[in-house]
Amino acid sequence: MGENGPGNPILGVLLACVAASIILAIIGFVLHGRGKLRARGPALAWAILTIVPLFGAGFAMYTKHTVDNVTGVTKPDVNEPGVRGAP
Repeated sequence: MGENGPGNPILGVLLACVAASIILAIIGFVLHGRGKLRARGPALAWAILTIVPLFGAGFAMYTKHTVDNVTGVTKPDVNEPGVRGAP
């Protein structure tokens, strides 16, 4: 099914997107404290901007999984040998 662990490039993308979202949230708190995001419109826009990397991470994982299925790297409903429940 693919590798899990430090060698898996999709984990790097996932961690980078989550880190970007956390950094944007921290920046949003700082901007709010300085009075830049007091109005409803800019605060809502910043909140949406903060969760966009999380959707990007989900999209990247889904795309990698779909490409692996289409190219035959992984097969649906097939477990790797040694995995519990594998034939």
